[in-house]
Amino acid sequence: MKFTCSKYELAEAVNTVQRAVAPKNVMPILECIKIESIDGSHILMTGTNIDLTVEYSLDCSISEGGSVALASKIFGEIVRKMPDGDVTIDVNESNNITRISCGASEFNIQGQDSSTFPEAQVLDEKLAFTLEEGKLRNIIRRVLPFIAINEGKRPVLTGALFDMQGGYLNVVTTDSHRIAVVKEEMPQGSEDIKIVVPGMALREIVKVAGDSEENVRLIVGDRKLLFEFEKFRFYTRLLDGDFLKYNAIISAVNPISVRVNKDRFEDCLERAILLINEEASSTTDRKVPVRLNLGFDKLDVSCITSKGQVHDVINAAVSGGELEIGFNCRFLLDALNVCDDEEILVEFSTATSGCFIRSTTGDDSYVYMILPVRLYN
Repeated sequence: MKFTCSKYELAEAVNTVQRAVAPKNVMPILECIKIESIDGSHILMTGTNIDLTVEYSLDCSISEGGSVALASKIFGEIVRKMPDGDVTIDVNESNNITRISCGASEFNIQGQDSSTFPEAQVLDEKLAFTLEEGKLRNIIRRVLPFIAINEGKRPVLTGALFDMQGGYLNVVTTDSHRIAVVKEEMPQGSEDIKIVVPGMALREIVKVAGDSEENVRLIVGDRKLLFEFEKFRFYTRLLDGDFLKYNAIISAVNPISVRVNKDRFEDCLERAILLINEEASSTTDRKVPVRLNLGFDKLDVSCITSKGQVHDVINAAVSGGELEIGFNCRFLLDALNVCDDEEILVEFSTATSGCFIRSTTGDDSYVYMILPVRLYN
């Protein structure tokens, strides 16, 4: 096999495909990227860890067809270090020695027989729908912090629920302490479906997805999902299990509401977490909550640790009563960091009930629920 393409496009392809390649694997072939010619002007690059597979179709000039599997780490580093210009990759089919050259620079590395690489993904399409690339990226970005990292008893919570019904797509994540729901209107005629997509796949997709208005096709198969972008495809397995019944939770009526400037609230929490992080780095393991005291058209934000104390006051429109309540500061910041509105609505009920962060427009385009931390003094 021999082909030539630009260093920039080759690097983009390698960086994308590497999202699915584990640095260490019990099967050495899975540490490789498979490269194969698929016609006279395209090669297909594939990386996989079995659970996630990424394929990238790259335009290039092909002199000879063929295939090879190259160690992902060293191949990626070589491509990134090559000078700007056209890169030529020439594979000796008899021993898989691969020459990578650009200008006066040349590498020769040992490749592997691509026949031992896992077979191409096959997807039996059950239904499909589309989302603009920018919208898909924004949805994932706004729910990622709420995905459970390790959930031994309920592995399904390490994913995101894609719940499409009634012409809307709700994407839901939770780690049992908090919930995120982002809603997107879908075209008329969209079929109802509920699937759980692994957080691992979503974390990689959000890194490579752009802000374009190009459509990404999501194709649902039997226990698999394909994200089909213009140049590349992400195949991921789906998670099994019953997800959280979230509708009853997010529709709760809360008597106390606070309308507040998002950036000012976020700034106060950023100051509070300075002391909380300092406390966490000391010998104690005690988790220090941030205190919210609301009433009289203001929101008091305070925190007391063994290292010091901080107190801030924000003007806010408070209605429904007064309340003092504690939260994990990082949980609040995670929610505010992904809110793009200038003002937000924060709803409360009691000191032992979760708070809800919503849009002030009342359209439920996003809802974040965070459980409180008990205050002892």
